[in-house]
Amino acid sequence: MKKAVVIFIFISGIVFKSYPQNTKFILEGMIGGIQNETLFLYQETGENVILLDSVVTKNGEFQFTGKTDHAFAAQLGLSKNRRAKIFISPSKMNLLVHKDEFKHNFLIKKLTGSEAQNRYEDFQDKLQKNNQQKLKIANDLELPEVNSDSIKKKMLLAEYKRLNKFKKEYFHNYASSPVVSYLIFQEYFGAKCSLDDVKIYLKTLNTANPNGIYVQNLNKRVETIEQIFTRNEFPDLSSITLKGQEYNFADRKAQYYLFYIWRAWTPDKNEPNYQALDQLQTNCKENGIELVSLIRNSSYNLLPVPETKKWKQWRPTIDPSHKYIEIESIDNSVDLIKYLDRQFHAFLVNREGKIIYHQNIFDTDLLISELTKFVSKP
Repeated sequence: MKKAVVIFIFISGIVFKSYPQNTKFILEGMIGGIQNETLFLYQETGENVILLDSVVTKNGEFQFTGKTDHAFAAQLGLSKNRRAKIFISPSKMNLLVHKDEFKHNFLIKKLTGSEAQNRYEDFQDKLQKNNQQKLKIANDLELPEVNSDSIKKKMLLAEYKRLNKFKKEYFHNYASSPVVSYLIFQEYFGAKCSLDDVKIYLKTLNTANPNGIYVQNLNKRVETIEQIFTRNEFPDLSSITLKGQEYNFADRKAQYYLFYIWRAWTPDKNEPNYQALDQLQTNCKENGIELVSLIRNSSYNLLPVPETKKWKQWRPTIDPSHKYIEIESIDNSVDLIKYLDRQFHAFLVNREGKIIYHQNIFDTDLLISELTKFVSKP
């Protein structure tokens, strides 16, 4: 009976820690080098960045208050492109920093009162020490006296192998922290871990932190990528076209669809894609294919305004000669864009939503020749 009580108390403690009761956060502090400037607070969800609040600082001092059930990665933004990152916890926090330290990175040793920030800094500190040890071993293995000593060499290689496991072991040991699932998100985006690695991590994350925003978004990402590239099913696409009309792939009526997905940049770099679409729209019309141009655009896609020091964002314009459907996704506003890398993609899809051809290299002649293999002229 006594043993059962102890187990109950232990489990209760885990549940209590997993679902924090204090859902309010207070972030206050001072930013040196500014007076009365607007400070923006954003939340990183892993999929996008959401503006939460803004305040006008008074001699650099500021305060944000809000509610959150879980800690999350946040961005603080000043004018122009000055941003910095921290981890916000449901607690009272204090930040002391200079504006020159807003360099789009996480601020280290500047924030107090955030358990998640402490976890992030602990990981970075241990990772740095781990990498220093690995570097020392690599250098030692280059020494002739070590390389000729089989016993010493074997010991160093074994230690190097152990150090190589640091990251995975740390992620496993602290899987309940939102910091870990956020770091895994960043690892995947930075191509430092594969989708298979993410799936292995999720086996632990789904038990340790099932309600975490980064865990839920990782699950959704894996599901969508496997839907596209494993099951060859094109996801339902719902958006607004450049002409302001609703487009829902779920209401499909055509026999075939070609989704042409490309990344926008400067007008001269965009021109080859528009030329390719001009070629494709003729071919698609002849073969009964509905052509959809999905433009991956970014709010950072800025162009200089002639004869001024100002910049403006590039935006696609409606061109009557474009007889195809055009959809713009700014900062991954279209869900499908979130789950694809930034390279070119073309998907030929049938009425049942099955992907019957996928091309990820920009080669219009190849794409046209492949289309004729799958689609017969009406």
